[in-house]
Amino acid sequence: MTPLLLDQHLDKQFIIAVPLLKDAHTHYLVLEYKGEEHQRFYHLVKHLFHTLIIEDYYIYQGKDEEKIQVFIEVDSVPLKEAELQLQALSLALEQKLSKKWKCLPSASLPEAYNIVTLPYKKI
Repeated sequence: MTPLLLDQHLDKQFIIAVPLLKDAHTHYLVLEYKGEEHQRFYHLVKHLFHTLIIEDYYIYQGKDEEKIQVFIEVDSVPLKEAELQLQALSLALEQKLSKKWKCLPSASLPEAYNIVTLPYKKI
């Protein structure tokens, strides 16, 4: 996702969603949380990333206040490697919070369905 696409979306232009995969590689790992404990999820993610020394990430709010989207910027990684990294993050989060998030990209989805809706505001 380029800053231009996000700017166009936030300015209420035409961009709604973007693909996460190109040639079975991604530049972003995405965690999407939707639930009542969105503030707790936000703080847990920040703490976990600080502990794991993950610095290139962005946290946004979706259309609803309860939807949090976390974009982790990575070098071009193959889908299988992306899934392994997301699985490790998800397992770490599950230690403290019941799972109400999804991880993208996912090998269980066709490449055309590995898309993410763009957020509404940065938090």
